[in-house]
Amino acid sequence: MNDIRGRADDSLTAEYAWNIGKALADWLPSDGEVIIVASPNANGTIAHALREGVQLQGRDVARADQADRQAVIAGIIERHAAGGAFVSHDDAGGLEVIELFNAQGGTVTTDSGLSEVNQLIEAGNFMPATEKGTLVPLAEQATER
Repeated sequence: MNDIRGRADDSLTAEYAWNIGKALADWLPSDGEVIIVASPNANGTIAHALREGVQLQGRDVARADQADRQAVIAGIIERHAAGGAFVSHDDAGGLEVIELFNAQGGTVTTDSGLSEVNQLIEAGNFMPATEKGTLVPLAEQATER
């Protein structure tokens, strides 16, 4: 398995996407922002909830809408980000799709961390950060760290 899929407001609710974001934020390396990109046909509520979950864990998010999965990979590499996610819609199956990416821009699969992310989601033991992360457009230059 190399992504998370579900029908919006059914098997993939905004709350579940929110928890995916929190789990992703906790699973990724602690330094660096998280890149989140949504395709033009992605469900906006799902994309927003995913971003919000990441931010609630104190992680900064660079976002882009109306882009493709290559924008996530390029953003991770160019900005030295901790990782990212791509939200899209599978027209053929009528499903929302969330792909996760590691700090090298590689797809997170069951063998490379997706199982751990799912375990974090199922446990639901998220400790919110004392300060919410910021949200910036992906097009902005990363600041020197």
